[in-house]
Amino acid sequence: MVKQMLAFKRKPGMTFDEFKKYYIENHAPLVERVMPDLRKYVVNFALQRGKETPFDVINELYWDDFHTIVKLAKSDVYKNIVVLDEKQFVDSDSIIIHIAEEFIQKKGNF
Repeated sequence: MVKQMLAFKRKPGMTFDEFKKYYIENHAPLVERVMPDLRKYVVNFALQRGKETPFDVINELYWDDFHTIVKLAKSDVYKNIVVLDEKQFVDSDSIIIHIAEEFIQKKGNF
């Protein structure tokens, strides 16, 4: 399994609450609907606590392998649906992408 992490800020002029609402109500359901190869999707919103943070969200997307990520990135679905929707709420200049193989050191009892 391969994990893709994306960190980014909200679009300038958008409040954090507007960003979070749009993400939860629109973007996350869209991603789940149009990316059937996505195995797990975790959205981690920053705890603002009255201060600006380097990123408003860090996402974790889990895939079977790296090839699946490459295939999606080249797809019309990604380019014409996901990226277009991101323009509604994401500062595209702030996006940082990291692809990794997860190695769990300690399992919690949750």
